[in-house]
Amino acid sequence: MNSNDIRGIHMKRRVITVCSIAALLLMGSWAYAAEAEYPIGSFTPQELEKVRAWEKTWAGKKIDSSNVDQVKQYLPESYYNLMKDTERWGESWFTVIPYAYRPYSPGKNKYTKENINKAKINQKDVLVNWVSGVPFPETKNNALEMAWNFKVNTVSDGIATDERGYIVDGRLKYDMNVKINNNYMYWQGRHDTPPVPQVPPEDNPKRIWKTFQMHQLAPPETRNLRIMEVQYQDWEKPYDSWFWMPSIRRIRRRSTTERQDAQGGADFCGFDNFGWDGPVEINKYKFLGRQDLLMSRHQTIETMEHTPGDCLWDGITRERVNLFVVEAVNEDPNFLYSKMIWYLDPEDWMMLYSDRYDRQGKMWKVMDQYGNVAEGYNGVPVTAFLGNMMVDIQRKHSTIATAQMEHGKQYNLRMFTLQWLQKHGY
Repeated sequence: MNSNDIRGIHMKRRVITVCSIAALLLMGSWAYAAEAEYPIGSFTPQELEKVRAWEKTWAGKKIDSSNVDQVKQYLPESYYNLMKDTERWGESWFTVIPYAYRPYSPGKNKYTKENINKAKINQKDVLVNWVSGVPFPETKNNALEMAWNFKVNTVSDGIATDERGYIVDGRLKYDMNVKINNNYMYWQGRHDTPPVPQVPPEDNPKRIWKTFQMHQLAPPETRNLRIMEVQYQDWEKPYDSWFWMPSIRRIRRRSTTERQDAQGGADFCGFDNFGWDGPVEINKYKFLGRQDLLMSRHQTIETMEHTPGDCLWDGITRERVNLFVVEAVNEDPNFLYSKMIWYLDPEDWMMLYSDRYDRQGKMWKVMDQYGNVAEGYNGVPVTAFLGNMMVDIQRKHSTIATAQMEHGKQYNLRMFTLQWLQKHGY
């Protein structure tokens, strides 16, 4: 090999090296750009221009049965039917407001970006390698990834709720008052409330993911009923659940199937909390596309109105948002829902609306949830709910409620024990 050949080889190596460095730099700048645009809003700038043009006509308008046909394309069919059938459900109304972005908290942004591309779904449809943040922030049409994004949304790490509402018999035009206090604590996937991103292993030897307590104050028939649930980081491990029965002053273990029963006479069951509070892997999911719909995301309690005997809330404020629509079909023929349609907010992965079908495949329930932007630990913004409505369209029955919520609450870990449940049941 002569000297010219050697110089040629060195030149080729230098060209390859320069090209490789340039490629890496380009990849780095692309990755940074992708990270920089996260989180993104519901609409592209071009789409938002069209929404703003539409809002010039509709923002501020009251929608009732007389003009609901003009916005029918922006409502789920089940909700349109509720508004249109005034003979069965009475006159109901809502107000259109402008779209506004729903912000992530600083911690949720941080942990989502730090853990991007780390979480995976195994062959059993179970999430693995997840610690905190949105596991699949870049998903476009993968329904299973969307279901896990929804499932592990830990809201504000710890939540105490004071809920007030009504169990409504639409046939008899009769209300029963509902009063419930709930406590939620997420042990893993925490964003802003210390400790983050999870309770240290030495304080969580059972590898708990979430704990929940319910204390029912009304109606009188269920006064002082208490429920406690424990869900684990091992997603395939069955939930542990107990309830305090005031009539016999004893704690009883609650089976998983009992979570399908209505709680305290309401239309919600244990699987309905936050939209779906069951294992992800027991359903098969299908992405049905994206849809512009009018949903409640910046609700205030002050505008909400209830007429005694009416199954539907009035005074809800709704804005256009481009949602992910997911079909969830349960594989157990004995499960209470054969199918659900989930309407998921792409900005925070909360379930804003859902249609639920009975075992025979007939439409059974409609769930409508009212989002807001609240303050979490140290005043960080968190997106949450302050009210909801579950309508049993077959029985002409509903449960409607509002909630005062304390976000970013720090709990004594001993609170979620059988000893605590026993002590406070008396």
